[in-house]
Amino acid sequence: MGLAGRQCPDLRTINRFRSQRMKDVLETVFTAFLQFLDGEKYISLEHFFVDGTKIGAHVNRYTFVWGQAVRKHKART
Repeated sequence: MGLAGRQCPDLRTINRFRSQRMKDVLETVFTAFLQFLDGEKYISLEHFFVDGTKIGAHVNRYTFVWGQAVRKHKART
């Protein structure tokens, strides 16, 4: 906020900056970072995996279970 003259940027402004102006820069930085890690032997680029797993949390007021209820159910079975 200090650089913006005490104005708070809108979320759309930040997203536009990130998607339009930083797209090529981030790819370059990420590539350089991977090369650095490989050069320092922190990682090996021989084998790599692309993980597209999406994990969703099923949390709402109907899925919450009290610990005491779980213990009672276990005792019955």
